[in-house]
Amino acid sequence: MKKSLGVLVALLTLTCVLSASAQVIFYADFESAKAVPNAEVNKDGKYKGPPGTVWAVEDFIAPGGGKKGLKQTAEGCGISGNTKLPGVTKFTDGIIQCIFSFADDDGFGVTFRKKGDDKGYLVSWGYNETTKVIIASYADGCCPDGQCLDQCGCENGGKELVGEDHGLGGGLPQDNKTAFFGRVEVRGKQIRVWYKKLADVKGFKQDMPSNKLGKPTAEYAKADYQSAGTVGVWHESWGMGIIDSILVTGPGFFSVDAKEKLASSWGYVKNAY
Repeated sequence: MKKSLGVLVALLTLTCVLSASAQVIFYADFESAKAVPNAEVNKDGKYKGPPGTVWAVEDFIAPGGGKKGLKQTAEGCGISGNTKLPGVTKFTDGIIQCIFSFADDDGFGVTFRKKGDDKGYLVSWGYNETTKVIIASYADGCCPDGQCLDQCGCENGGKELVGEDHGLGGGLPQDNKTAFFGRVEVRGKQIRVWYKKLADVKGFKQDMPSNKLGKPTAEYAKADYQSAGTVGVWHESWGMGIIDSILVTGPGFFSVDAKEKLASSWGYVKNAY
């Protein structure tokens, strides 16, 4: 009996761990061997953005991040737009998350469920110039490569779906010395977005459940386009900004905290035996 119980507990633990880890479909920290699906995604040559966008792996200097990050080394509205994450082509639901820092006043974001030029969604984390978190749809023209958001009419009450104040105040530092945290959670028609200084995320862990992050900064509940598509990082003339720890998961990774799942399952095992 004890042997059977021990085997069952071991299998249960392994199942919980594998269930979570199997949901990570992309992870790049630009320095370690922990990359998913492989270390190739840590190389700047894998990131091909709009003409004029130049990505380079350089030091991530803000406290709380890693040692390296992906820096966008050019500037101008004409180079703005989307850079696909290598190999992520069938994203529907899940988490998109990263740490980033700013060296100018313009915004950074992510795209998802993107297919072609007119399908998919954009989330923009604004900064000093546009103090908003924006959720927008490519179907509404938000926003073609080579344009800033004001040029495509997708900010300040234009064609964007949502434009919420980011709540970070004004006069934010532009020296890459402050790390920010962004998460987008996509579930069916629902899009929820968090945006905080990394130092304000209590007990930060890469895999922390969304319910530990507090109220979303912005959300949208009518995302009717739900087909699979690419995930990308997006910028709006984001000169010298740096990204670190880009994470993309499938739909089940954050639905149940792994420890809570194990605890509840262990309770079931004890009752059964």
